[in-house]
Amino acid sequence: MTELLAQCLEHLTDLKDALRLTVFLLVVACAVIWGIYEFFRPVDKRLSPGGKPWKLPPGPRGLPIIGNLRYLAKGKFAARDLAKYGEMATVHCGSKLWVTLNTSRVANIIYNRKGLITNGRPPYPVVGDLISVGKRTILQPTEEWSDKRRVMHQLLTGTAVAKYEEYQELESVQLLAEYLFRPDEWYRHHSRYANSVIHRITLGERVGSRHESYEGVFNAQKAFTSNIPPHNIIDCFPELAKLPRFLHWWHRKYAAIGKFTFDAYSQYWAPVITAIKSGTAPRSFAQDILVGKEAKFTGSETDGMFLALQLIEAGADTTRMSLNIFTLAALCNPEAFQKARAEVDKVCGANAERLPMLADEKDMPYICALSKELLRWKPIFTWTPEHMLTEDVELEGYHFPKGTNFVLNHIALCEECEQPEVFRPERWLDGHESNILHGVWQFGGGRRVCVGYRLAQKSLFINIARLVYCYDYEATGPVDTSNIGIHTLGEPFPARANPRSKAHRELVVQSAEKFGVLQYAKET
Repeated sequence: MTELLAQCLEHLTDLKDALRLTVFLLVVACAVIWGIYEFFRPVDKRLSPGGKPWKLPPGPRGLPIIGNLRYLAKGKFAARDLAKYGEMATVHCGSKLWVTLNTSRVANIIYNRKGLITNGRPPYPVVGDLISVGKRTILQPTEEWSDKRRVMHQLLTGTAVAKYEEYQELESVQLLAEYLFRPDEWYRHHSRYANSVIHRITLGERVGSRHESYEGVFNAQKAFTSNIPPHNIIDCFPELAKLPRFLHWWHRKYAAIGKFTFDAYSQYWAPVITAIKSGTAPRSFAQDILVGKEAKFTGSETDGMFLALQLIEAGADTTRMSLNIFTLAALCNPEAFQKARAEVDKVCGANAERLPMLADEKDMPYICALSKELLRWKPIFTWTPEHMLTEDVELEGYHFPKGTNFVLNHIALCEECEQPEVFRPERWLDGHESNILHGVWQFGGGRRVCVGYRLAQKSLFINIARLVYCYDYEATGPVDTSNIGIHTLGEPFPARANPRSKAHRELVVQSAEKFGVLQYAKET
């Protein structure tokens, strides 16, 4: 009996030890879970300095820690759905607090009127620090961004843009001639035009045969845009970058993309910097402002390279895609196309008397309105980089904490009209046709608005007016307007351009000979 009792006591002791161990493990697990929760807790889940909860716009419920990431992964569907919550909606992009701006009214208040305190940028451990090697101005915080922004203003704003109109008109003539010789490659001609204009403006020379190296820059841009939040998990949880370096499991993958970006930029930049240093380069923004002997830019040579290549990257890509969307609109909306042609004919003559010029812009409001409708009808972006609030603020009846990220909901903004699915340039005939920022948010807003918007506006005008005047479009296969491959360098949809008449064909040839680009058009 004594022996049996001793065995029972021994088993009881083992059970107590097991129970203690279980309780200990549960406490540790709870502590770890609580620590993770606290580590990734969004700013609005913390008490305000006054101790009361923050007041935010409504939005969909999310999951613990990951927030609304699965919801945001639905892209345009999520963006469209968020508009149902009102003018603003609250979501959690991982540990980031996002407040989406779903109407132009609140976007104007927060980005433009409150720009002094909504001008910040959140940390981007992947897309900023690794992929962009810390050099992409668009993602840099205000203290690093402001001087570079001032430098870019010297190139692409105000009276400076007027100096480049001759480049746009010449390259546009070459585009018209390229249509003649390779009508099935219209999308390549759009790409060459867009790249050549911004390349010449930035680097002082025509692209010539070196434009092939743009493909590397394009791929770098694609890697960048495809990883902007919510498209990579690390930037949705920037706190991960605070972990010890050996725990950065993502570093090798994204550092490799950063190296590819640096190498692609360097390949494009190398002939430019060599010519500048040897004294054989033409006068240009790069030489005069960025890296020449008398340049006033205080950044490094690498900073100068990234600044120049960002201008080329952004300036070429948006214009190229917008011209592709124009081709789609010409195929799908013949009535609007004919109205645009009638307007150009009224100014330039229906019998191929002369090509439209940039000076005709004031007399062609419908062409300007059509340009704006392209950006609304098929928006290039769903989200653009966040504008981070730099101090607590009460606004529109809400109380937002410092660190709130305001994000333009481009889908909702582009559908903020009657019959948004209908392509109707007339909706922009409001006296502001020639101001491409008025009512259009694809260039961003506030102090961080794209500095090249005026250049883009003029490029769209001159090319649309001339293509409408000289060419007809036909589909060469089925066209799916819901999936047109906006971001591809290849053919986004099957189409072909044909000269409007023999007289218009001759006008294109004569103009190309006059500007000295006919041979280039045959070769490129």
